[in-house]
Amino acid sequence: MIHSPSSTLHSPPSTFHLPMSSPDLTTAEIEAVNQVLQTPYLSIGPRIDEFEERFADYVGARHAIAVSSGTAGLHLCVIAAGVGEGDPSGLSPSELALSAVKGRSLVITTPFSFVASANCILYERAIPILVDVDERTGNIDPILVAEAVETLTKDEGRTTDCRWLPPTLRRSSFVIRRPKAILPVHAFGQPADMDPLLDVAREYNLAVIEDACEAIGAEYKGRRLGAPNPKSGPRTAPRLGQSAIRNPRFLPSTPTSR
Repeated sequence: MIHSPSSTLHSPPSTFHLPMSSPDLTTAEIEAVNQVLQTPYLSIGPRIDEFEERFADYVGARHAIAVSSGTAGLHLCVIAAGVGEGDPSGLSPSELALSAVKGRSLVITTPFSFVASANCILYERAIPILVDVDERTGNIDPILVAEAVETLTKDEGRTTDCRWLPPTLRRSSFVIRRPKAILPVHAFGQPADMDPLLDVAREYNLAVIEDACEAIGAEYKGRRLGAPNPKSGPRTAPRLGQSAIRNPRFLPSTPTSR
């Protein structure tokens, strides 16, 4: 809601609504839904199979998994990337014993997004590390991401007042660990600057989980979001799109989890 200044000193201010987004539904979408309602399939069925195949082909992914919402898709990607509690990577048993939050993954993400981006990390009892955005794009700043990952990796195993940690953990006995993943968001259809993010991921062997819920059809340097990126090397952990999965070893458990 936007409040405009009053034209007179004593009259109340006028207001008008500036919608962030609204549905764009035509008779084609309504007819497609009506066709499904006239079949025995109200959940998984041939239309889902067709949608997954066409979506994967559209973005250039090997596989696509249809889910009930963008939040559900992102949550499955977080699980598939191994983010969660009880992650022993990078910590010795003694360090885990000293930690106030034992074995919880750290995931770098943006503060400028729908709350689901951070919630999907919290669902798995991992810890979102909020890194500020580039003011030109509104997307996560790759320079700050590189700084955060370098600092957290350098301070691994220490209990220190690291500025990248949430305030409550700075004042606890939390043992710092290297991040597990980077979760960039393509906000409002504007692609995040993926190449430098992938460079950081490859250098530190991190998973990259793209939240492309708001940017299906958008392109980054001539490639649709979710399409294979030539900068992804063998040391880079799986790069997962919001609904598209390119690495087949994550495929078996994902459909049954939806």
